[in-house]
Amino acid sequence: MEFCCQQIIKEHLIINEEISSEKNIFPVKSVFASVDFTKTECLSDLQKYQLDEENKKNREAIILKNPDAFKDLKKLTLFTTPYRPKMGFSDYGFHTLNFQVDHNAAPNGQLTDYFCGTRTYDWATGNHGGTDYILWPYPWKRMEENLMEIVAAAPGIIINKRNNFNDHNCSNGGNPNWNGIVVQHSDGSTATYMHFKKNSATEKEIGETVEAGEYLGLAGSSGSSNIPHLHFEIHDSDDNLIDPYKGDCNPTTTETWWQEQEDYYVPRINRISTHYTETQDSECPVIENTYERVNFNSGDLWVLKLYYRDINIGDVTQFKVYKPDGTLFSSWNWTQDWGVFYATAFGYWTMNVTNNWPQGVYTVEVNFGGNTYNTIFGVGTNLGIEDMASEDIRIYPNPVQDILYIDHFKNIQSAEILDFSGRILLNNIKSGEINVSGLTKGMYLLKIKNLRNEVKVVKFIKN
Repeated sequence: MEFCCQQIIKEHLIINEEISSEKNIFPVKSVFASVDFTKTECLSDLQKYQLDEENKKNREAIILKNPDAFKDLKKLTLFTTPYRPKMGFSDYGFHTLNFQVDHNAAPNGQLTDYFCGTRTYDWATGNHGGTDYILWPYPWKRMEENLMEIVAAAPGIIINKRNNFNDHNCSNGGNPNWNGIVVQHSDGSTATYMHFKKNSATEKEIGETVEAGEYLGLAGSSGSSNIPHLHFEIHDSDDNLIDPYKGDCNPTTTETWWQEQEDYYVPRINRISTHYTETQDSECPVIENTYERVNFNSGDLWVLKLYYRDINIGDVTQFKVYKPDGTLFSSWNWTQDWGVFYATAFGYWTMNVTNNWPQGVYTVEVNFGGNTYNTIFGVGTNLGIEDMASEDIRIYPNPVQDILYIDHFKNIQSAEILDFSGRILLNNIKSGEINVSGLTKGMYLLKIKNLRNEVKVVKFIKN
């Protein structure tokens, strides 16, 4: 059925191209870290057979109760994305796509995915048969936050449901006790959604219908798994494996099964953030400490981290750090030259904060893959420590003219507006509707502290 995953982090010192800095301030240490995963067989052939028999038995029971159950299904349409972030998520990304279906029947590292690449794996007696979407970064933390919601890719009837097994597994011992859902579509094909968080599955039971986009569960690490992710696997009415992605090396179908097939390469930064240490937690199944910080003082170590999805050899990342007055503080480039493509990776760049760093709020701008990413940090300000776990809290509209709204204000302990010098302009905010009409046009910071004392700092523009 699939392999499961354990983080293997390999760090490499890298060299930047220094571009510009008025006081020759550039990173003193730069590191690129590739993230790989152990790969061992999960379900044995016997376990796969037992699952197929269980599905057939459930099908027969559904038909016995309602002979027209499958005849009345909505016609199968092309698939929608089988996952989504929870409402209010506002970061750049939350997952990577690490493993596709292996179309090369030869064992032991003979790999071919639908795109004729090697983003897949096999073992001595089998091949990976699905697509794995892995939470990234901070997979265990984001699992606890219920970040990745699994949804039906197409309408159908639930023919299998598992919901009560442990969801913090860290080994690939062939554990068949996974949580998840199997949905049969109108043409007889099935979609298997595996590794749900315990007790997160839909309240609907076997025999009930679901619509495309309907909630099925939450990403977890149940069964033979050691990182929170979704394994998505398709079989046709004759139980033949189907790879839903169209490609020159996919013999299972000549047309895509997706409404909008995602590109094979999606170069993206899922998260950009500042930290007070280089440390990166990766122990399974420990909920990660992010070690993030947004305010620094002279003598502190400043660490900028980027969490990548899909970074290829030759890809360029461009960095610019702007001072509180908006002028350029430092800029540099880095070209990925570590030999191969990585679906999951991160990098960090460190500097020592000195008295040459003007006080106030800085902006970091990073360009990668044709997109621009931003974060902020302060030097000698009262921004405080930012954990960014309160991603269910969002502000809108942005840009704003008169009234700025804060979602879920009941979960907020305090909120205040600052300018980029770190000066507090408005505090003691008592409502989720803030009148900002008195502010002059420009960029501001909204600092929010939730009831868990986690702080989120958001930029907004006043028009």
